[in-house]
Amino acid sequence: MSGTRPGTYFSLLGPVQAHRGDSLLPLGPPQQRALLAMLLCRRNAVVGLDELIDGLWGGEPPRSAVGTVRSYAYRLRRTLGGGLVTHGRGYALQVGPGELDLTRFDELTVRARAHVSAGDPQAARDLLARALEMWRGPALAGLPGPQARIQRERLAELRLSVLMERVELDLRLGGHGRLVAELTGLCLDHPLNDRLRTLRDAALEGGGREREARTTPPGATAPTATATPTATAPPHLPVPAQLPYVPADFTGRAEVVRDLLDALAPKAPETVVVCAVGGIGGIGKTTLAVHTAGRLREHFPDGQLYANLRGVREDPADPAAVLAGFLRALGVTDPALPEEPRERAALYRTRLAGKRILLVLDDARDTAQIEPLLPGSPTCAVLVTSRSTLSGLPAARRLRLDVLPAAEALALLGRIVGEERIAAEPAEAAALVERCGGLPLAVRIAGSRLGTRPAWRLADFLRLLDGRRPALGPGFGPAFPGRDGPEGSVEACFRLSYDLLDAGQARLFRLMAVPRTATLDLASAAALAGLDPAGAERHLERLTALGLLESPAPLTYRFHDLLGEFAAARSEEGDSPGERTAALLRLADHMLACAREAYAAERPGHPLVGLLTPTTARGTPFETGPSHIEAVLAVAVQTLEARPSAVGLIADTLLALDPALDGSFLWAALLAPARRVLRTAEEREDIRAAGRTGFLLGSALTRLGRFDEAEAALHDAERAAAAAADEVVRTEILICRAVARQGRADWTAADALYREAIAAGTACGNAWGTTNARSNSVSTLLRLRRYEEAAEACRLSLTAAREGGDRYGEAHALYSLGIVARHGGRAAEAVARHRESAELGVRGGYPALEVMNLISETAAHLAAGHPREAVECGERALVAAQRLGWRAAQARTLRLLGTALAGSGDHARARTRLTQALAHLEALALPEAAQASAVLASLAHPGH
Repeated sequence: MSGTRPGTYFSLLGPVQAHRGDSLLPLGPPQQRALLAMLLCRRNAVVGLDELIDGLWGGEPPRSAVGTVRSYAYRLRRTLGGGLVTHGRGYALQVGPGELDLTRFDELTVRARAHVSAGDPQAARDLLARALEMWRGPALAGLPGPQARIQRERLAELRLSVLMERVELDLRLGGHGRLVAELTGLCLDHPLNDRLRTLRDAALEGGGREREARTTPPGATAPTATATPTATAPPHLPVPAQLPYVPADFTGRAEVVRDLLDALAPKAPETVVVCAVGGIGGIGKTTLAVHTAGRLREHFPDGQLYANLRGVREDPADPAAVLAGFLRALGVTDPALPEEPRERAALYRTRLAGKRILLVLDDARDTAQIEPLLPGSPTCAVLVTSRSTLSGLPAARRLRLDVLPAAEALALLGRIVGEERIAAEPAEAAALVERCGGLPLAVRIAGSRLGTRPAWRLADFLRLLDGRRPALGPGFGPAFPGRDGPEGSVEACFRLSYDLLDAGQARLFRLMAVPRTATLDLASAAALAGLDPAGAERHLERLTALGLLESPAPLTYRFHDLLGEFAAARSEEGDSPGERTAALLRLADHMLACAREAYAAERPGHPLVGLLTPTTARGTPFETGPSHIEAVLAVAVQTLEARPSAVGLIADTLLALDPALDGSFLWAALLAPARRVLRTAEEREDIRAAGRTGFLLGSALTRLGRFDEAEAALHDAERAAAAAADEVVRTEILICRAVARQGRADWTAADALYREAIAAGTACGNAWGTTNARSNSVSTLLRLRRYEEAAEACRLSLTAAREGGDRYGEAHALYSLGIVARHGGRAAEAVARHRESAELGVRGGYPALEVMNLISETAAHLAAGHPREAVECGERALVAAQRLGWRAAQARTLRLLGTALAGSGDHARARTRLTQALAHLEALALPEAAQASAVLASLAHPGH
């Protein structure tokens, strides 16, 4: 029985939807719907977390992938009403009979086939028609991710198969005439499907139109009289064997080669098998394709045809000219060559009919260049290489070559220069292939230069390259790229693609290399270049199609290392320093706008949002994963280096990251950038920027348990904020100072600072700050034995957070309520509160809150006299704290864990954990060191 609410119905055969009665349920953003689609395709079965992550992002998921999947699952569970259940590290969606359109589609087709077996074609035809009417467009329309693409292709093939079954039944029932138009359209949509052409010819013949029936592809003319056997070459023409030379040092790519061999080896396919190999210039596409084709010779005894289509040259190959060459190799003499390209293509396909021939189409420009060269006979196969993505090519297998792994790149270098030279200088050899970025062309050029200079040591060659771009400058090709052909240097290889760009595309390509970030999303790239998103997307997709950029995720772009260096060199040539600085300022301003939106979403109603003033009118909340935060920090520092007067903008950008840093706990990454910005603010006497940056620096040091440094930074920051009349920020500084004093167990000073923060926040209208101060003050109030005040602070904080829609504030208030319950002797209530808070923290993307709650839950189990439960919870807390790199939390967890182990009688493990705790606590000068030491000493007494 389904666990979803009664009346829920799911649709996969079109856009993914869920209905309850007549209402369409909100399923969230495309990636969340893609997760739902994966679960629906595997309905009632458990899909592991790793499989879900791989299905959404492929081989390069973000660091936040686990949290994102869990967040999607939680939101779907709330919408669907409980049918989505957790099983270990996976999820299953319980779908009952009749609740999924795909299931009903399958049921109707099974029933139809039963009617065929029973001799009732009319009933079978009607059932198949009903099944096909359920499709509302392409299955899983608009969903991102590799798994959605795979399922979309599978379901499209399923629909076409069932459609052809229905057509065959229509033909059996005598509906020839009315099928012609439908089948003609289907043949145009699927030009390589022989079964469709056969059905169309049967419809034409059955409808009395025999003359129009033929088995050649739609649009191709019949062979001309000049193409008769009497006009061909003598019968003893050799089998074409056009594959070029493969370097004897071909290395690696074993898995890719296996994939291609498996796909291309004949298996009685219904259509021509086409495989496409893509990748950037110099990645080794041609060598791989020719090597693979050579290994398939025995499977294609009628020959191998090869053409270099010169896709990235100024003079790409004309398909008509390539057809002429292929026809000559197949025995057609020049007088018999048709002049018209379509007639030439028809003759070519006729010549290939029934033959086992493998075609290698190298360096294709686009799908239009390839289509006339595709055979019509399924006995043939095609292997295509291109820098372009060839999105319109009907390929059975697509492979995108990546750089060589370090071990394979090193093996390639060894095969060129000699294994003995690699063995003599292994560290230098590894450094050299790393400089080559794993690009086979760069490794070959470096190896060839060394191979002709046997007296050179690898260390000498590396010194020669010091200060130069490894695969672009001298030593890796001619001084004037392009004079010695495209393989003369890596730079010349890249320039072939670069020269195909128009001015706008080339400018964006160059500017993409200016910021020191691993990736840029569409909005950031548009801001960088000062373009509207639609125009930027057109440019970026063109760059990606040409292999000049990679797109690891939808609307996200990055360079291969050497292409990034190539783009940076072009920017230095083509863009002035002022233009590059202006691009960085636009990007930093955009990042501030996005961070401000994220701040507003995480801290609703916080007055600071109105005090962050980017030039950009509005951004979109950016991803708060580590890579995005690190990118913002890198751009902030780089912008400041280029324009120190922008310190106010950069200080605001760092301040806007506060919630994201709190959620990700990447405080350590903030230290160096914050100190750099603070130094500039002080040098320029910008007290507002100094106060804001000093606050963030002090926050980071406090979270990291470095309380003495934090106190100094926060003291200076408060003075600057007061001088700048920046009272909203001053409220936050006072709270942070109180937390730092609390960390030192200075409860009286912490209490005074919390009260001052509440007063300051009330005076300046910082209600969020006053709520936060109350919630944080609970531990201090409990230590001062002011239990009623602590409970009241919790209640006020929880009410304010819920009324304001503040998820973090709600979770923190629940955490504080758990502490109050523990101190009041209500351990079970404390555990429940902490688990509720932790769940909110996980859903909201606040891993630090999860750690805090696990630690306090451990303490609650200890207080209740349940050491075994405390051990289990403490182990989970330790893992979570280590995952964040939160040393102070690790220290406190180890102390509690050691105490719990001692209470459960496991003294050996208790000593280990307490010794570890003591080392951390003493290093951080935390007051709990005395407690850990006391428990450890008790274990040394006789009888223990």
